[in-house]
Amino acid sequence: MVIGSSTRRLVGKQAESSLTGFGLLRRFAPTILVLLLFVVLWLVVASRTSPYVLPSPVSVFRQLVTLFVDGTVWTHVGATLYRVTAGFLLGTVLALLLGLVASSSPVLRLVLRDLSSILNATSVFVWIVLALIWFGLTDRAPIFTTLMITIPVLMSNVFEAIDSLDRRLLEMASVYRFTALDRFVHITFPSVIPYLFAGMRVAFALGLRVSVVAEIFGVSTGVGYMMNFARDTLRTDAVFAWALILITMMLLVDNIIFSPLLRWLTRWR
Repeated sequence: MVIGSSTRRLVGKQAESSLTGFGLLRRFAPTILVLLLFVVLWLVVASRTSPYVLPSPVSVFRQLVTLFVDGTVWTHVGATLYRVTAGFLLGTVLALLLGLVASSSPVLRLVLRDLSSILNATSVFVWIVLALIWFGLTDRAPIFTTLMITIPVLMSNVFEAIDSLDRRLLEMASVYRFTALDRFVHITFPSVIPYLFAGMRVAFALGLRVSVVAEIFGVSTGVGYMMNFARDTLRTDAVFAWALILITMMLLVDNIIFSPLLRWLTRWR
């Protein structure tokens, strides 16, 4: 009886695993089909076009393999991730500090909200040009650019969280004479965290794209620099290869870091 029961459980697990695998296949089958059709179309068009205008998928794949084999990809991906992460973390800390200020006064909240709107309306190229003037060809230029682009996104989410605070908790904090810091630590901060992580997900993806653009103008390493270098040397296959690497970076960060964190936070709430 024990053996039979164990066998049934094993068969049940195998069946469940098969169903899960089939479900995943059915979930991604339309996307895979579209991608395959896209590659076929790419092959057809590339065979009738100059390699400079549109390289074939085969040449792009070969270039990808070369970049990974010789280690070039790790150097430049690491440089880009360092810059975008530094600017992104600085933006997160500043957004939290501004949230502390905004939670202490409705007037300051209105002022900061207006400043956030002004920053959000400022073009990324304004910050790139200013960063080149102020910091020159250094890492600080893309870090500064990433910081200025991510701050308004994060601030908007922090302000949305503050607006949705439970007013009864705030009234209770006033009754017990909480200081502004205590009110932020015990009431505002726990409520802000889910909103902040949702904003961080968007801000990081935006910051990565902006940092790559800044690298084209201001540094000698990074994914943006390598894409521009490939363009200058008429290596369109390398441009496509680095573009695929950038897309993969975004997908990995989103699915490995931010998506699990957001699911955990949602479950905790």
